[in-house]
Amino acid sequence: MKFTAAALCLLSLFMLSTGCATAPVASSQEEPPSIKGVWTIESMDVGTGENRRTRVPPAFMMFIMDKHYSAIRDFTPEAEEGAPAPARSAMADAGTYEFDGTNLVVHHKVAMFPVLGSMTFGCKLEGSDTLILTPQYDKMVMPGMNAGPTADGKMGYGDMAVLYRFKRLE
Repeated sequence: MKFTAAALCLLSLFMLSTGCATAPVASSQEEPPSIKGVWTIESMDVGTGENRRTRVPPAFMMFIMDKHYSAIRDFTPEAEEGAPAPARSAMADAGTYEFDGTNLVVHHKVAMFPVLGSMTFGCKLEGSDTLILTPQYDKMVMPGMNAGPTADGKMGYGDMAVLYRFKRLE
């Protein structure tokens, strides 16, 4: 009986030590923050030089998955006091993207404007919940368009951004 009890104790001790030895070890290196997620506009800078200013645009959301993205932006102007509400105006696009840790290149597969080809942005994270995108207009492929901000930051459809700040929703 003593032999059986001792054998069971040793067997239990062996099983416990084996289980502990093969348990996964926590990595001391944390994963860097990812651009994947759901993002909403916080603010954008428009214009250049002394005309540069920061503003908070209407709704603008981006959804970034493993290989695909989608974006929708509200361009509806603010209603003037006493005037009827303006007609809704929005733009949407979706497609694939490449991210090398510094640059984000989006390749439009479906877009409100069919001329959209690809757009390149400088891309960085501040912490894990702020995404900064800086359009690189000289690298954009948009057939028939010579995109780039004017000094006052305007373009045909509204303000043209020189920097976007997005806040992570999830």
